Amino acid sequence: MKRVIISLFVFLLSSNAFAFIPEIKTIPLNDGEVIEARLCLPDNKVKTIVFCIAGTGPTTYLTKRTTFNYFDELANGFCEEGTAFFTYNRRGCKTGETPPLFVEVDSAKYAKYTPVQEAEDVETMISFLQKDQRFTECKILLYGISEGTIIAALVAERKVVHIDALLLHGYAHENMYDIILWQNKGHGVMIMANSVFDKDGDKAISKEEYETEEETVIRHKTYMFQNMPFDSLDIVKNGVIDIHDIEKMRMPFHGELIKRITNNDWLWIRSNYFNITPQWFKSHFKLEPNKTRLLRLHIPIHIFHGKEDANVPVEGVYDLQERFEVCNKTNLNIHLLENHNHDLNFQDWLIHKNGLKDLDYYLVWQKNYLFKAPL
Repeated sequence: MKRVIISLFVFLLSSNAFAFIPEIKTIPLNDGEVIEARLCLPDNKVKTIVFCIAGTGPTTYLTKRTTFNYFDELANGFCEEGTAFFTYNRRGCKTGETPPLFVEVDSAKYAKYTPVQEAEDVETMISFLQKDQRFTECKILLYGISEGTIIAALVAERKVVHIDALLLHGYAHENMYDIILWQNKGHGVMIMANSVFDKDGDKAISKEEYETEEETVIRHKTYMFQNMPFDSLDIVKNGVIDIHDIEKMRMPFHGELIKRITNNDWLWIRSNYFNITPQWFKSHFKLEPNKTRLLRLHIPIHIFHGKEDANVPVEGVYDLQERFEVCNKTNLNIHLLENHNHDLNFQDWLIHKNGLKDLDYYLVWQKNYLFKAPL
């Protein structure tokens, strides 16, 4: 089982020649809806299936992009280590041809996508797999990414199907309401901005740091701040650009978003935020957060989190670790990566790997190969 954790990182070393055998599954869900999924198999008898639960929004079993399929790369890495890898189309979603997301969405079917419904769908898919005689004795590891870390924990706690371990990537610690509030206050923006501008480590951007002629700074000044003058961004007039300025700029949008959720204005949300429904928000806002739910689980839990994650704060990982220590629980394993973002720099690696000369992406992951805690 230890090699399953290793394989989460080994996939970054995979080549373009994929080492898996894909099987496309058509799976009926409990309410009669039918979805397509993909099981990628290694060239050996399967003892473990990694069942991937993707992050928020319309997703497919490929997660197709312009020059690569995200889940092809993950499947390749896991299958090279002898582990099967399973992904699925979210309700109402199928692979399309329109960039950047390459997803066709049937809005009527997609509207049923909520965290609890997704948990039920995952349970149905796992039961479907376990009816195949090849997999009746297989261990099932839920690999949750971002929102998927919430759904994976929910499935594990419900115990409708047996889960052997959780792999949580980009861990969501708080309730989704608090996460969205944190994001809309601008904390994620400041994490990204400080990684470029903040040279003295004070978590703020001075005028000197903002106006430096360094090439990276100039590029990100255009990308992140549209080349606005420093004084225009220093809204609270304390001599730096910091979280107080970003919050002043962004909180009116948060108020408008909450109003549109309350009024069930999916069209506005889809046009101004992301293609997720008011019901998705409301369902999430009622959920217990992972920070207490995970304490009730006794299976191995592995968390993989970048210290520069701008989607969910790394502080949640530290808090969870403290909670487990207070409760004298030993089934939590934390893997923090320096200078890594929400997807652990994976997309950066995918984009640059063919011409990559700098081996940082490889080496950072290689340091995490030999974990002590087996599943």
